[in-house]
Amino acid sequence: MRTAPAIIATAGLLLVTLTGCAPAGSSSCGTPAEPGAATKLIHVSGAAGEQPKVDVPTPIYTTTTEREIITTGTGEAVTAGETAVVNWVLLNGRTGDVVAKSDFSKPASVALSLNKPLPIGFSKALECAPVGSRVTAAIAPADGFGPAGGSEADGIGKDDTLVFVADIGHVVLARANGAERPTPSGLPSVVVAPDGRPGVTVPSAAPPTTVQSAVIREGDGATVKKGDQVTVAYTGVLWKEKSVFQSTWEDGKPFVYTAGQLGITGFDNAVLGAKVGSQVIVVLPPKDAYGEQGSGPVPGNATLIFVIDILGVSPAS
Repeated sequence: MRTAPAIIATAGLLLVTLTGCAPAGSSSCGTPAEPGAATKLIHVSGAAGEQPKVDVPTPIYTTTTEREIITTGTGEAVTAGETAVVNWVLLNGRTGDVVAKSDFSKPASVALSLNKPLPIGFSKALECAPVGSRVTAAIAPADGFGPAGGSEADGIGKDDTLVFVADIGHVVLARANGAERPTPSGLPSVVVAPDGRPGVTVPSAAPPTTVQSAVIREGDGATVKKGDQVTVAYTGVLWKEKSVFQSTWEDGKPFVYTAGQLGITGFDNAVLGAKVGSQVIVVLPPKDAYGEQGSGPVPGNATLIFVIDILGVSPAS
């Protein structure tokens, strides 16, 4: 269901409890990185919302993570423990090579949390910057991927500084915070751990033969519409095996996609029309999931259960 550069997979994007945003510079904002000699060497051209051109005199190296806000947004500041959805460019400061990038002409699509296991350098780059800002940072090796460096595919060594440029699109919830609603008879029951992680109890009865879905926590945020960029957390369970086959709560990466364009239409339809802060459950018979062939950890002819927390949307417009 998910595609992402190797670097995103390395930087575990863990969602944590959302607290109220604070204005930039407030006492609750924390201690972000400051500009310094390294950020002065990074030249970024192009307006916010446009693909930036990043010029770096290589090699660039710093032992302390530095951050500069190039363009200051008008939204609330990103604070410790929140998750920012951004467009980004990430370069290797030793070589100047682009490691990862997103399309800045489209809504922000990369979710970065300001808490571990995300490398702390990304947190220092984003903390206290208002939504709508463009930031640049030189992330010290110790605040990046540490002694192990990055993956073989991205070529980041243990002593390499990262050059990071991001436009902050919006922040999202860490978990569904809506009011609990009764689960319809015949559907699996869901209990929620203190951190928001759902646990699913599968009925002993035969699974339904048609798609079944319900809102089991009803939020009061924006309604998800076709074309919106939507951020969700989900757990997928096999009905027959009563086991989890995939979960963003386990791998620490929220799922960002364009509503109405997901291959699994039952999942997509369960999210469309729901409000941010809601939790929905959907049961998909094999013909509405991966059919006779299955896919990866999903065996053939499997009935799937998804519990989906709707964390945030960025409108298509």
